[in-house]
Amino acid sequence: MQHRGHPAPEVVTMAARTRQDWQRWARKGTTAQRGYGYTHQSERERRLQQYRPGDPCAHCHQAMTYWPLSVARRYLDLPHTADRSGYLPGMAHRACNRRDGQRMTTAILHAKRGTVAKAWQRARQW
Repeated sequence: MQHRGHPAPEVVTMAARTRQDWQRWARKGTTAQRGYGYTHQSERERRLQQYRPGDPCAHCHQAMTYWPLSVARRYLDLPHTADRSGYLPGMAHRACNRRDGQRMTTAILHAKRGTVAKAWQRARQW
């Protein structure tokens, strides 16, 4: 299609269809810049090879029962220490690991803003 004698610029637009799409596009930096480069990936793969069903989660200490290994890869993460200078021993449930990261991010944001997280309240005051 032409516009005033010039070819129209091709614009490729793709709307984010899911929340996961939005989250993927919102991430800052490459995997290596975010601390998940070659060394992290190779360490995760090494620990996955050592993993056996029933091993405890590094965060919640519950048994991890994912098997075969192709399934375990989707549900287990390699957990960082709190200061991200190394790794906790073993593997962690993906949900536990992401929950811990979100808890730390929320605490950092509250500290930067000078706000205090509200204590949970009951829905109704009886």
